[in-house]
Parts: sequence; C-alpha cells; structure tokens
Amino acid sequence: MDGAPLPELPFDLQSTLDQAMGVVRTAAAELARLAETEIEVEYKGDGSPVTNADKASHEIISAGLAPLGIPIISEEGGRTPHAERQQWPRMWLVDPLDGTHSFIRMRSGYAINVALLESNGHEWLPVLGIVAMPDLDTVYFGGRGLGTWKNRISDATRPPKAIRSDDDATPPYHLLISWNEGGTLNDLVAGTVDPTEVRMRPESGAHKFCLVAEGKADIHARSTGYFEWDCAAGDALFRAQGLAVCDIVTGRPLTYNGPTLRVGGLIATRLPKAD
Repeated sequence: MDGAPLPELPFDLQSTLDQAMGVVRTAAAELARLAETEIEVEYKGDGSPVTNADKASHEIISAGLAPLGIPIISEEGGRTPHAERQQWPRMWLVDPLDGTHSFIRMRSGYAINVALLESNGHEWLPVLGIVAMPDLDTVYFGGRGLGTWKNRISDATRPPKAIRSDDDATPPYHLLISWNEGGTLNDLVAGTVDPTEVRMRPESGAHKFCLVAEGKADIHARSTGYFEWDCAAGDALFRAQGLAVCDIVTGRPLTYNGPTLRVGGLIATRLPKAD
C-alpha cells in the first residue's frame, strides 16, 4: 500500500520502535482473544490458509502504523510494484500472523512479525524487528544500535530483559526447523558444523529466530524459500547482536525488498563455521 510522506530525517529508531510495540501489543491481544473462539478459515489461490485472525491482526497493525508515515507491505495486504518500492527510503514488512497452520492447530509459537527495512542506496536491510507470540505472552524486539530485548506482551510497564547469546555453545548443538522441512540434516548444516553433533527439532514460525538469538538453540535452517516477512523481523534481532541471517548456499547475509518478496533457503546460527 502507499504510505503518507516519509518522516523527515533525522529518523528516531527508538521512538519508532516504541510506537510500533504498542501497535503489536494491541494486535497480539486480539489474536489471543480470537484463539479462544471458533476460527474462520479460507484458502488463498496458492492453497495456503488465511483466517479471520490474520485479517484482524493485519487491520490493527496497518491502521496503527499508518500515522508514522512509512509505507507498509503486509502478507495480507496489496502488493506495491517493485519499481515503486525501490524508490522508498524505508518500509514496514509485516506478517500479521506467522504460523497460521500452528494457530489453526493451536500449536504453540505462532507469532506477529513486524520489521522496518531501510535502504542504504544499494541494498535493503532490516533495522528494527518485533516478534510477538501471543500464546506465550512473550515479545522479542530490537534494532540497529538498540540491542535485542525480551518482555511480556501483557505488561508494558515491566522492565525488558536484554537478550544475549555470548556463552560458547558446546555439542550437541540444537537445530530448529519448520514443521514441514524436507531437507536432510546434512543439507541444513553442512559447512557450518559437524552434522553428527546436531540434534534437530521442529518449532513454529519466527520463534525459531528468537530462540537462537536468545541462546536457547544454536541454529535455525531452512532448505526452501521463505517470504521476506517470515524472516526480516528475526533477522533484525540477529543484526542487533552483530549477527545476520544468511543464504544457506552462499553464506551471505540476506537482503530484502526484492521483486518477489521472497528469499531462498537460509541459515541463522550463532556458531562459527566448521573448519
């Protein structure tokens, strides 16, 4: 969707994050409420499900972020042409309900993903990220120069906890995958760590990025593509720690705002590459 004129520089990341956090908390409360009701499920042209909860969260987030004057691209919104998007200095990238399958099945870990992307003149990078998990009453957030933090969704007055993953990990390493991951263990970690030292388990949505950022897991990898809104918020949390989510083939940090809004297979790890 087209946004109002962008804010004039200098741009205050902390103030923008604070305002976006309030919007996400409102959307998370609505998702938690709807989770206690009968879910209405439809199917998109590609066969993927969309629920009344996806739509409600989209409306809350779109309306709440609009006063900030930054264009918004949401999974449940329209698609601005790539040539037009490339002219923006920054944009919001939103998944109003990440893990719709998990939400329908009432499987823990569905999330709201909100990322702020910024152009540096030749590539687009995530500079703020919020990942909120309503069923866990937990929100992770952070950004460039701001660090990575964790707090309750339901208590905005509670002091947040700084998230760091400074401790050296030791085998066995814990790899988080999607529930529908088809790649083998070797496909996912070859060149990163010895596969025989890895234990693999599935986890819902963007919670995988948060657990790795927090040091409660060591690797998240995916052999097939994501949409950008699936990983940009988690990537922002990583970058706030001096890490990055990388392409699984090239090992290079992901870039965003591409023509199709898709990225290929990826790996997010706090481990050094294997020799």
